[in-house]
Amino acid sequence: MKTLYEKVALTYFMVATVALLFSAFLLVGFAVWEIASSVIAAEIPIVDRVRRTLDGIGLMIIGFAVVEAGTFIAEEELFRKRELRSTRESRRSITKFITIIVIAASLEALVMVFKTSREHIPAVIYPAALFTSAMLALVALGIYQWFSSHVENESE
Repeated sequence: MKTLYEKVALTYFMVATVALLFSAFLLVGFAVWEIASSVIAAEIPIVDRVRRTLDGIGLMIIGFAVVEAGTFIAEEELFRKRELRSTRESRRSITKFITIIVIAASLEALVMVFKTSREHIPAVIYPAALFTSAMLALVALGIYQWFSSHVENESE
């Protein structure tokens, strides 16, 4: 039964990784298309071109986060044996995953600031809140790292 479960889990992680990577490449393709079409289209006002370009950049950022999530799953579940992990290795995995989220959220907040500041200044509060959330996640990660390193040092 354990062997069956391991094969099913391996298949699931492989399909999920491939689906995530495929989706990310589609997002990047759509983003490049959006940016290229906004630059090429002469009949579109410059304000709309900038908005569409920022939309494309936002799609690229989401694609980046999806690629990173897919590679994280592949590294953690397909290429390594989970049973052989140390606490240090687990801490590194969590750090990498949270870092991916923080980077993607920060970049998206930056794009949203540029976009909303051109359209509706009072709406800048939403990207600022997103950026604040990303920074709080980064601070929480730092606290986690600090506590876990002290626990790890005491256990050694």
